[in-house]
Amino acid sequence: MSIRGLLVRFGLAYLVLLLGIAIALSLLGVKTNAGTNTAALLGAVMWACMAFGKRNGRYFTREEKPRAVLGMLAVDLALQAAFGLGVGLLSGALAPQMGPLLFSLVFIGVLHAVTIYFFVGLSGKQVAAAQKQKTDRGQA
Repeated sequence: MSIRGLLVRFGLAYLVLLLGIAIALSLLGVKTNAGTNTAALLGAVMWACMAFGKRNGRYFTREEKPRAVLGMLAVDLALQAAFGLGVGLLSGALAPQMGPLLFSLVFIGVLHAVTIYFFVGLSGKQVAAAQKQKTDRGQA
């Protein structure tokens, strides 16, 4: 799997998780919050990275990891901006909301960059542990 494939998989998973969690919570009468967004982000990052490791039989190289992290951040911010603009268009007050929208994108971008970086690293440890376990079973 290429980095592009990873980013497509991440974007689709993130979108499906965001919408799925929002719909499920809405049906239960629970209001969505930042925690639901974070849960969707973590699930999408871990799933896409683990799939990359499994499909390629290895994890990211030194050159691939920054591209993967920055690519996932770009996809994340594009989705955040699309949702923010959608809410602005639905409320009919888009022009006054551009400042707060940009501020929130920067704020969310910083937090999500740290989160994505951390969970890409954690996924790498999980892939390494799974590969070691598979190797140990094969040698036993």
